[in-house]
Amino acid sequence: MKLNLEAKTKEQELVKAYLEENASEVLAEKINSGVRIEKDGKTLINKKTLDGFMKYASSEARKLASNGANSACVEDKVVYGWAVHYFEEDAIEGNLYNEDGSEYKPAPKVTDKPVIKTVKQKKSTSQISMFDFEEKEEKENENEEDKEEPPTQDEINEMLAELAEGEKQESKQTDRQVPSFYKIYTKVQNQYPDSIVAYRLGDFYEFFDNSAKVTSVLCDLTLTGRDCGLENRVPMTGVPYHSADMYFKKILETHKLAVIESDSSIHTYPNETDVINAETGEVISEPQDEIISKLRKILGDCFIVR
Repeated sequence: MKLNLEAKTKEQELVKAYLEENASEVLAEKINSGVRIEKDGKTLINKKTLDGFMKYASSEARKLASNGANSACVEDKVVYGWAVHYFEEDAIEGNLYNEDGSEYKPAPKVTDKPVIKTVKQKKSTSQISMFDFEEKEEKENENEEDKEEPPTQDEINEMLAELAEGEKQESKQTDRQVPSFYKIYTKVQNQYPDSIVAYRLGDFYEFFDNSAKVTSVLCDLTLTGRDCGLENRVPMTGVPYHSADMYFKKILETHKLAVIESDSSIHTYPNETDVINAETGEVISEPQDEIISKLRKILGDCFIVR
């Protein structure tokens, strides 16, 4: 499948060749035509390039490197997985264009500075007696040591800068949102706490949180992370959908499995040691190979979880 990607280096040529061989029609359309997104109140076209992917891959590789290390060894399959995720994920921004094809240039942000007003006290028109004058002079003498010097212009500028930075940080916290797919994932994981949960996102089945940690060891997958709008990145592993059966079979040897498809339908499977009564749906505690074989012929892939 031909992709409109410019490969400038040998490494980029390898990534492009992998995508042209493995990308689905939906992913190919995203790469060739871009994706419409909403930003700054406008509809924009988000197009990604191989240059952008190489920056993304370098960032992901740095996260895998141990503390203080200057390099990290990353397998080809991991890089190809990053490539599919980079071009598949709509939340990752590439080059932005207006709908007429011109390059989008965001308007510079203007931070309103608070206005400091000085209020002048009106002079009293009433006549002051000698007693009032002496009392006022005495109070002024008592408070003379407590008077503070007015702030300098540099101090005012510093306070304004701190105020603007605080508003910026508050705005960032407000803008952080948990994506809908992760809300669904955590809901299903809570519903099936003793199961490994997989979610079909584009061309991958992805595992998060504890399911990601377990599958990274069980299936020899690279444990990475993903920004899900939380304070810290969420642990994540993933497998291509066309080879997922191999990984699911490995998981079912020791764990139960719950699979969320792209249409949000949920399929649950027991592990290989669970045997199910075809009539009652109950799990038989002692596995029997002969019964298992018969049940699979009857039920196919439709299993029941305790």
